[in-house]
Amino acid sequence: MSYLQSRLTQVELRMGVFLVLYTPLALAHHGWGPHYDGEAHITVTGVITKFEFVNPHSFIYMDVLNEAGETEERWCEMQARTQLQRRNVSEEQFKLGSTITIEGFMSRFDPLGCEFGTGHFYDGTVLTLRQRDGRSLYGAPLMEGNASIVGTWYPEVFLPEGGSVEDSHFELTVEGKAAHAEFDWVTQNPTLRCSPASNIRAWSSPGTPTSIERRGDEIHIRHEFMDAERIIYLDRTEHSVDEPLTDLGHSIGQFENGALYVETARFAAGALWAGRLNTEILTTTEKLWVDPRTGYLNIDWTAYDPNYYMEEHRGTRTLTRTDISVDRFDCDPDLGHAPTDSI
Repeated sequence: MSYLQSRLTQVELRMGVFLVLYTPLALAHHGWGPHYDGEAHITVTGVITKFEFVNPHSFIYMDVLNEAGETEERWCEMQARTQLQRRNVSEEQFKLGSTITIEGFMSRFDPLGCEFGTGHFYDGTVLTLRQRDGRSLYGAPLMEGNASIVGTWYPEVFLPEGGSVEDSHFELTVEGKAAHAEFDWVTQNPTLRCSPASNIRAWSSPGTPTSIERRGDEIHIRHEFMDAERIIYLDRTEHSVDEPLTDLGHSIGQFENGALYVETARFAAGALWAGRLNTEILTTTEKLWVDPRTGYLNIDWTAYDPNYYMEEHRGTRTLTRTDISVDRFDCDPDLGHAPTDSI
């Protein structure tokens, strides 16, 4: 057994415990939790003044009368344009000058902001994107397939904190604690500059598909999220020192008993995912395999950066086969509502 396979086997042994520890409620609050309060429900009625139908998140702006009878502009964040389009949401629904009532969740950083839960439109139609308990509504046409990892896949389980039960601030080294203390995840999150953050983060975006294709001795992985593209080189056993440092790193791999084992290095200093930074010595492993019982694509992974962490992170992703196409994400860092720290 290779070193890579050995590390991933250790992950598999621990995942049974991991799945017991996390509850559905915890699953509901990944990603948007740092920005919005899932317990602070609000209802606001106003006149639509602007609708930004963009990636990575869309925004609606409204003129609302406050308790003092004064008009103030409020905003609510929504899912990405590509996710909304798959639910047949269009710009025409958000007619400028029309009235809308939104049930949502309060922003933690701006008293005038919210996360869109359910919208009641002027024509009587209703659109629900997030349930009252915080769970988002995702979905994609599913299809049966063989045991090959080749195909298009859609997130089935969105695991909290990158899918790692070990993920806690107690694992940070002294250097790691200092780096994380100086980093503002509300304003410096790499997704705000349209970066996929890392190969681990790229698997995690809800509502966006990923395609896997084999081209000779290369595996090409294309995530719709941030238009991230990776190549896994099957004909190499070492990472070239000439390879540039990138957010997605440089990947080499091998097939063993139908599973693809991948090792990635040559990372740029950045972020594994929201809340977790990394240095240039980060290495990750991934095992991609299709469970013949369910047809799901499983990604078991590890991430190790001894500069910042006392232990390696580990976790899993689960995706379902789908026939939807991987569209262009076309993220624009200059669009969308800028985070604030007004409260």
